Amino acid sequence: MSKPSRIVELSARIAANTTKVDDYLAAHNLPTPSFDVDAPLQSLVPGTEPDIAAARQAVIHDTLELHQLMLGPREHLFSYYPTHLSSQQVIVRHGLARLVPIDGEVTFAELAAAAGLGETHVRKLIRHAISQRIFKEPRPGFVAHSANSRLLAENSDVADWVGWCADESWLSAYHTSEAITRWPASEEPTETGFCIANKTNLPMYDVLAANPARAARFAAGMRLYAARPDLHVSHIVNAWTWGELPPDATVVDVGGSHGEIAITLARAYPSLNLIVQDISEQTIREADARKPTDVGDRVRFMKHDFFNEQPVVGADVYLYRGCFHNWSDKYAVRMVQALIPALKPGTHLIINDYVVPRADELSPGLAPAIRTADLQMMTLFNAGDRELTEWENLFTKASPGFEFKGGKSFPGSAIWTLVAVWKGV
Repeated sequence: MSKPSRIVELSARIAANTTKVDDYLAAHNLPTPSFDVDAPLQSLVPGTEPDIAAARQAVIHDTLELHQLMLGPREHLFSYYPTHLSSQQVIVRHGLARLVPIDGEVTFAELAAAAGLGETHVRKLIRHAISQRIFKEPRPGFVAHSANSRLLAENSDVADWVGWCADESWLSAYHTSEAITRWPASEEPTETGFCIANKTNLPMYDVLAANPARAARFAAGMRLYAARPDLHVSHIVNAWTWGELPPDATVVDVGGSHGEIAITLARAYPSLNLIVQDISEQTIREADARKPTDVGDRVRFMKHDFFNEQPVVGADVYLYRGCFHNWSDKYAVRMVQALIPALKPGTHLIINDYVVPRADELSPGLAPAIRTADLQMMTLFNAGDRELTEWENLFTKASPGFEFKGGKSFPGSAIWTLVAVWKGV
């Protein structure tokens, strides 16, 4: 018997995994996925059910590949249009989602008048958005909410993130071709598509710092991103053998922002002493003021720029979470080298960050999300996510005194835990 074709293989897998997810939802009296206005606004498959979560992800990846195969090369290439984000940009800029009653409907003319826009333009843009399941047209000429548009109307963080993508990211992506032509092989955060789009020679965070409204919009998106279950700080507790550290060991959370990880570790391991470092003095003040009383003096905060020499000498662990993928190798190496004067033999450097599978290990369904995230880092920072061998090379470049121990991914977590030990030189 001949082997089933790829499209038949994908179809069978999609059917089996969809049934698995549907059976789980039915067994727990949970609603099935829908874009109806009262539908759940996120997946109801919990990360605590790894088999069901894996089945859901497999359906997402396999349906994408099947869709692309069914299109074929010509139609696939023709399916990418530069206007993809146009309707989302207008909806967010003009607050169109908030102008439609949650449980009612309006005409295109009424919506256009409320927004101060032309009816023809609004009709074309909203119907484009409806093709992306944003809004519905329950009857000709009338607009009502879908689950997606309701989310834009009710959740300002979601609206801000969509606005960020449709404005900042879109323009930065457009200018990336010009940036890599103007500055070939650049690793500088001041030579990016973002910089050309903003006519600046400053890195992105400096530009945002000078514009509070833009910075707030970006921060809203980061809050949403960080709230994902697969990025929850609780994963750090199981990510490494913290309990094997000596009594009263010191852990420095470099770039630790408001200290969520340090507080989580302090509660799980009462013998640890933790120091949280961040470049923002305001962040440090806020974090210290709202520090939970149950962690007492075991969590302390201090200002520090991780490109400067590490002031806490002789700690047992230096921890970095999500700090490296914003920086090219040139700067990531500097970040690691800034630690060296503070290290003692046996000190562990723990990095909680993304690891990209090798090209031959990356499934077609997973590739778009991973490659898009990597490209986003390039357009904004001239940085990106790394394969495991690239992480190892980073430590080799930093110093022969590091022994890279590799890394692991853990069920339910989107990021890996990478370990290097200082042996001395």
